[in-house]
Amino acid sequence: MANIIMIGPAPEAKGGIATVIKNFSLHFASDEHQISYLSSWERGGIWNVCKVFFRTLKRLSQLIHKESVDIVHIHVAQKGSFFRKALLSRYAQKKGVKVILHIHGSQFDVFYKDAPSLLKRIIRGSLQHADAIVVLSEEWQEFFKELTDTPITVIENAVMIPAENRYNAHAKNIVTFGRLGERKGSYDILDVAKMVFKSNPEINFILYGDGEIKEVSQLIKKRNLSNVTIGGWIGAEEKLDIYPETGLHLLPSYHEGLPMAILETMAYGIPNISTDVGGIPQVIQNEKNGFLVKPGDSKQITLDILDFFSNETYRNDLSKEAYSMIKVKFSMGVYLNKWECLYGQLVSINRGELR
Repeated sequence: MANIIMIGPAPEAKGGIATVIKNFSLHFASDEHQISYLSSWERGGIWNVCKVFFRTLKRLSQLIHKESVDIVHIHVAQKGSFFRKALLSRYAQKKGVKVILHIHGSQFDVFYKDAPSLLKRIIRGSLQHADAIVVLSEEWQEFFKELTDTPITVIENAVMIPAENRYNAHAKNIVTFGRLGERKGSYDILDVAKMVFKSNPEINFILYGDGEIKEVSQLIKKRNLSNVTIGGWIGAEEKLDIYPETGLHLLPSYHEGLPMAILETMAYGIPNISTDVGGIPQVIQNEKNGFLVKPGDSKQITLDILDFFSNETYRNDLSKEAYSMIKVKFSMGVYLNKWECLYGQLVSINRGELR
């Protein structure tokens, strides 16, 4: 039995990476590989971040010395997350443990481009020393190929899928799940809501998540947008009550990896409107199972929304294709099998079984 240490936010934390780790903790079962989970992040200021980092490093050291650890699987974003995880990665490697950097950062390209030359060298060096890099889409694979010779594997995020499509074609709510802010296109949604209201005042927009709640709320009030509501952060169980009243999920992001919110809503047959960034085009096929637009194109989003809600047959057709896409390509079984294969390859190399 191979021992794997997975490092990242706690499964009960907020955000897409925590959701990925929670799915591992709930659904990964193997006769060959055993995963232990090590939380590396908590909310708080810089001192708390440092405290948690050293606590994680100490715990990782204890696990490596007390147990036969084969692989450390590290979930990575950008900025501080990357540099903290790079230190953990180097420590594990010096102890003879294989390291997977599982990169989720939706703005890693911007992070790298804006970094000073010294930090660029540190980033490239950290990537080069990893044994495997996992990214969420082919687009990100091509980007990282320019930075490192380390083998790069595409393993898209995945979700659990209901036994049947439960979409409600009569629902008039458009929802957004995730952090509110400029990167997620939250302010564009307010522009869209204003235009949609003029043609169809029955359509409501509900923004669920944390982030720039105060700023968005102030703009809603200032613009007198009666069809927009802030729903706050909600957990997985609460989402199950929201899906039946959701006609469309809207995520007009400017930068992304592969958002869990898109996969989760499509798994329930809810079509999406999103942007052609990151790994999103691998999931959403324009006008077949949802809509793809350019970031910032509020007019096209508005046109797609009005077209979508004007035709019930069209809504049902897109819903069927959305559900089918997740079932065939992004189901949890397919996803975990890919990880089984990657773990197996690294363990075989580590034990000298492959030459």
